[in-house]
Amino acid sequence: MIKATFKENDNAQVLGLPMYLIIVMIVAVAVIAAVIFMIPQGTKMMNAQVTENAVIAEDPGNASAFVLSNADVTIKVTTNDNQDDPISGATVTLVGSGAAASATTDADGMATLSVTPSLGENVNEDSIKLTVKAAGYQEYTEEDAVTVYRLS
Repeated sequence: MIKATFKENDNAQVLGLPMYLIIVMIVAVAVIAAVIFMIPQGTKMMNAQVTENAVIAEDPGNASAFVLSNADVTIKVTTNDNQDDPISGATVTLVGSGAAASATTDADGMATLSVTPSLGENVNEDSIKLTVKAAGYQEYTEEDAVTVYRLS
């Protein structure tokens, strides 16, 4: 009868295991990247603009002036596509200057938002960021859509 002998420290099998794990991880990352790439992105471009109250100002020396910390300001935003057709059902968000608001556009592509902006004690100017999202469109962002400032 032939008796088989095995080495007690067969390093070839132990050293091969980490290599297999590395290969599996590389394949898994490639598969995840392919799946993320296949997620549909918006293909159409959109435009948006603030049509009312793009500038909010306060004059502390004038008794009839707008006081930032006590009043709501109505801001109107219009959205349209590249053919200037209105985009209905888009989510319009304004964030900044201590305020945040969100609304949905109507059939005419208009959204009306109400915000109460405020300026800090040592801050004379700030801006409100506009973000518009709609199905089938690329997200639209404008960092300085509304300017809030204190007149001196």
